[in-house]
Amino acid sequence: MKKNLICSSLLIIAALGLKAQTTKPVKDATQDDIKNKLVQLAYNNPSIKVRDYERDKTVAELHKAGANWLNYVTLSANLNEVTLKTYKSSSTTDIRNQIYYPLWNVGINVPLGSLVGKGSDVKVARKNVDIATAEQEVARRQVKAMVLSKYHDYLMTKEMLTLQNEITEDDYTAFQTAETKLASGSISYESYTSTSQRYNDDRNKKLSLERDLSNVKLEIEEIIGVRLEDVIAQ
Repeated sequence: MKKNLICSSLLIIAALGLKAQTTKPVKDATQDDIKNKLVQLAYNNPSIKVRDYERDKTVAELHKAGANWLNYVTLSANLNEVTLKTYKSSSTTDIRNQIYYPLWNVGINVPLGSLVGKGSDVKVARKNVDIATAEQEVARRQVKAMVLSKYHDYLMTKEMLTLQNEITEDDYTAFQTAETKLASGSISYESYTSTSQRYNDDRNKKLSLERDLSNVKLEIEEIIGVRLEDVIAQ
């Protein structure tokens, strides 16, 4: 009988240990999912979009600088009755014998300064793209660190508020007991005042933590652009 009891106890302990090992990763994965969602939403912050637009602008300027050599190519054509093939001779003298050739002209005009300036313009445009890319990455890292830091503050403040609520409830019970004892004369007024002061202090701490929790929640929502509850509930 004793042997069976020991075996049953061991099985229960093993089952509880296995349950703890299997449930803990689920909780961590949930927090990781929430953090990933917060980061992705933070990347849609207008401050990040400005960096994205700046980089797109520099890329467009690089393409523009690389295509500027086309400005040095000129095309021209002689448009007349002959080139348009609408000429009809009405005399013995053919007007086509008086036409100067070629009928179409292609030219390249390259200023000497452009031989040096063109390459420099492209290099400057390419460096601007590199700078915009680096600034974009810096902004993304900063907003990621900011939103995760504030979410950690939110979790810590929420946990502190839970503990403070428990303390406040206990002190409220003690305060009610002190009121009853004061009415019956079983405690001194000093003891009652001490209990009342402790309860009031705990209430003030509770209100401060509620304010801090609301503020950090608003700060997170300012970054991500949606309600925090909606992110956690998904």
